[in-house]
Amino acid sequence: MRAIVFFLSILWLAGCASLSTFEQPRVSVTDIRLRGGNLLAQEFLVTLRVDNPNAYGFKINGAVSDILLNGHPVARGLSNQPLDIPAYGSATVKVIALVQTLDVLRQLMELGTRQAIDYQVKGHLSVARGWSRDIRIPFEEHGSLDFWRFVGEQAIPRPLTE
Repeated sequence: MRAIVFFLSILWLAGCASLSTFEQPRVSVTDIRLRGGNLLAQEFLVTLRVDNPNAYGFKINGAVSDILLNGHPVARGLSNQPLDIPAYGSATVKVIALVQTLDVLRQLMELGTRQAIDYQVKGHLSVARGWSRDIRIPFEEHGSLDFWRFVGEQAIPRPLTE
């Protein structure tokens, strides 16, 4: 009986040791597009790229992202898109973020005639572990964009494709 307990303890410790070699994936924002909307709210499609530096793949169960303009939250995005990330590979996750028009208008009024807007996209991915709770992988990206140019590019009518 002691031999079985000893053997199971060794297996358990070996499993814990393999988890400690998990290197955190890198998450970056690769695209933010206006998807559509109405008078009160707009939807943005946020594309995240997940790079896996590990020798084994893993599965993402979902993602949460927040969009901030000049430090103020204006949108929250959610995705329940399951995704397999291959070993030493990458994949993209699409997150739909809902923006309340009044929140954005408040931010624009604070800006006045300023051209650049500081943005921040932050959140986390939920990585499946199978036998235990998911691991949260945080990410954050920030920068500046010319809001009026961004809106102008999104508003250009494009021909329908079939």
